[in-house]
Amino acid sequence: MKLIRVTLVSFIAVAVLTGGIMFFLGKDDAGSASDQALSAEELAELSVDTDSITTNLASPNHYAVVQFNIQLSSVEAKEEAAKRTAEIRAAVIATVAGLTKEELTGTDGIATLEQEISAKLDGIIQKGKVERVLVTEFKVQ
Repeated sequence: MKLIRVTLVSFIAVAVLTGGIMFFLGKDDAGSASDQALSAEELAELSVDTDSITTNLASPNHYAVVQFNIQLSSVEAKEEAAKRTAEIRAAVIATVAGLTKEELTGTDGIATLEQEISAKLDGIIQKGKVERVLVTEFKVQ
């Protein structure tokens, strides 16, 4: 009986200790993520804006006017993106032209567009990666 009680108390102590360690390790990870939040100046250093781009849509008699802010992982990637503006414009036009007015409508449409553009541009940029793409101008007619 005494052996069962000692084993049970030991098991509970190990479980509590393990839980405490996991809690504090998780807390440190969350703290470091907030430490990694970029300031406005850092965002400006790592971001590039596209020109306003107008293209026809896949749906007949409709077109879109779009502009994006592209956040990159490093200054080198930003410099590369600035040199690859023609490729970036072509990727944006190809992506937007492949969508219909209905696919672009609403917040889901914009989110999908941002994800698709991000994936295409990530394949173009070689000296880093695309962290985020934001639609900064959006008109569909």
